[in-house]
Amino acid sequence: MPDQPVLRLTASSGKLEQERRARGTPSSPDLSSDIPAGLHGRVVGFTSRGGVVIESHAAVIQGSLGAGKQVAGVLTMWQPHNQYSYDQTIPPGAILIVPGPLTFGLLHQALNSGVVGVIASSIALRDLEGFLRADYLHLLKLTALEQALEQLPPLTLLLTEGIGSANMPVHTMNLLTHYQGSIGLLSGTTSLTHNSFSELVISIPLAEIDKGWQPVRPDSTLALGAQVRVCGGARNGAVGMIDYFYSYEQVFASGLRARAARLRLDDGSFYTVPLTLIERIC
Repeated sequence: MPDQPVLRLTASSGKLEQERRARGTPSSPDLSSDIPAGLHGRVVGFTSRGGVVIESHAAVIQGSLGAGKQVAGVLTMWQPHNQYSYDQTIPPGAILIVPGPLTFGLLHQALNSGVVGVIASSIALRDLEGFLRADYLHLLKLTALEQALEQLPPLTLLLTEGIGSANMPVHTMNLLTHYQGSIGLLSGTTSLTHNSFSELVISIPLAEIDKGWQPVRPDSTLALGAQVRVCGGARNGAVGMIDYFYSYEQVFASGLRARAARLRLDDGSFYTVPLTLIERIC
């Protein structure tokens, strides 16, 4: 089950005990901690580093950027009274879902509340680096990834849109809303060196599977009628349908020439965008 402990980590050195003494904390013979599965399913194998491989039916959201270790928690929607108020009671151990951009203040409120992770649309680079106390571009290129993770705050982040102030796409928000209250397995690890990206994995409830749920296999092919999302430029995050492929390269405001497509956006307007700035969504 998702909340079932599947691993127990036990300290094998005196480092934790030394840290306790340095803080004046009484010694404890039990330095172990249980790691929940985060997914329902069946353990089918073990990794070379002592992890477990779980076979499950799941929904997956991949983030543009993120930071932090893998954690499991209950998906909880953030519902402030207004945009200037952060007085919502946040349950400890939750994974908080924020539809809009993150702020430095909200991150610290989540951290102080014992939240294990935050999923949001975007964040200003200044706020992200201020919270992590690190140069984010430097983190993306590190080879010693585990050492870097140890230095970060104990709060895992996933950003669906990345750096900036974009809101979360409607289809992503609908998926998260559908599964709020479920346990999610969140990883914020993002590394260009290791080709790793942040992701959220949510087990499909058994009741849905029993109703004839069918898996959807992602198709990245750009074709007429395909639903896509804009991944850069003035309309970053906009969702629409490919309406037309141009036969020749188009010239854009920047002066660049590129193969392009015309999109019919959700609001009914048309938008011409380079093929390299759109991705297909299911």
